Amino acid sequence: MANRSYLFASPFVPGPDPAKDDPRQVKGISERNYDIPLVYQLLVSADVQLCRSTIWTRLEEPTALAGRAGAGIDRLQRFLARIDHPSVGPLRDEALGFLNRHADRNGYFVLECAEILDMGDEPLGEQAASLLRDVQDIDAEIEAAIARLAPKKKNFWERIFTPSQESIEAPLRELGLGYWSDTLYYAPNDAPNDAN
Repeated sequence: MANRSYLFASPFVPGPDPAKDDPRQVKGISERNYDIPLVYQLLVSADVQLCRSTIWTRLEEPTALAGRAGAGIDRLQRFLARIDHPSVGPLRDEALGFLNRHADRNGYFVLECAEILDMGDEPLGEQAASLLRDVQDIDAEIEAAIARLAPKKKNFWERIFTPSQESIEAPLRELGLGYWSDTLYYAPNDAPNDAN
């Protein structure tokens, strides 16, 4: 099984008592294998806070992040508008269209990353706190991503051979674009409720 990060839309921030939250109200948005993409971090970056996992409810420490959905979508839209890349248009439109259809702007995005954190050596709670600090200081990573995606002069081989659409889109997909789905491997209402 691939370790994944999951992004959900929720009308609430998961509280310390799982019995008080209705997991049927939480909707799948996206998942990514072996990574916590920048787009996911950006979407939870508005008033981001640590919260209880809605999947791994037996974990005592908070390992998920939650942030305001409407402000997160706005931040993503501003970020994508600054990217100068030939394939950003369709992926941008797909992302914003999906998010506006599937997320309540008055609700929250919840980033579930315990499976990814579990691959590290440090305690999950410490890694989650470190991720929280990274998301709170996300501006530097945004600027670095925009710089990486800026047009560059083509080398000899790039002028001779036409790259595939897949290779052209690869740097954008690494950001977390193009993986939108409301059906994820795990969902809060059918998850194993156990940490591995």
